Amino acid sequence: TFLKLFNEELNGKPSGVMIPIPQYPLYSAALAEFGLTQISYYLNEDQRWSLDISELERSYKEAAVHCNPRVLVVINPGNPTGQVLTRSNIEEIIKFAQKKNLFILADEVYQDNVYDKDSSFHAFKKVMTEMGEPYSKMELASFMSISKGYMGECGIRGGYAEYLNMDPEVMAVLQKAISAMLCPTVLGQVVMDVVVNPPRPDEPSYKEFQ
Repeated sequence: TFLKLFNEELNGKPSGVMIPIPQYPLYSAALAEFGLTQISYYLNEDQRWSLDISELERSYKEAAVHCNPRVLVVINPGNPTGQVLTRSNIEEIIKFAQKKNLFILADEVYQDNVYDKDSSFHAFKKVMTEMGEPYSKMELASFMSISKGYMGECGIRGGYAEYLNMDPEVMAVLQKAISAMLCPTVLGQVVMDVVVNPPRPDEPSYKEFQ
């Protein structure tokens, strides 16, 4: 639903969305469904599937000839590659997106599945905010799901998105579009309530939850 907002031509060229390769197939399928141009950028397998800014520059430059790049999708931790972006890498990505005026779509649904002791998850929202202006004023959508990291059970449907610095009128249109969709199952809603209201330190289930 969110990607539909970008389905319009500017200066006679379609809108493009930058997505990583390898990627979660839902993105390429959604872009095809919504009539958006897929802009592929390739992760560096030799460097543990890292995201190289020079590759973003290459991908953007080549795509700008035939479309208008408007969105940068970043999957962190990676799916299916499993890489975890460093904070410095995230800062580079944010600076690139700000320079190119790109909306960042941060797929962060596996943020609780970092098992490498030398790796740490850093949320795009947190990094952007700590970087200060102009980066803290950038538009961002961050995705989270209960069907992946918490449960490992895709049948429990539920998820949420946090939108940062979006125009109120755009948010109103998005809310209207979402309201027309079917709601998740009761079980999914119950699990979602638990996830967004986790046990507190003084509650008996806190230690087990952690």
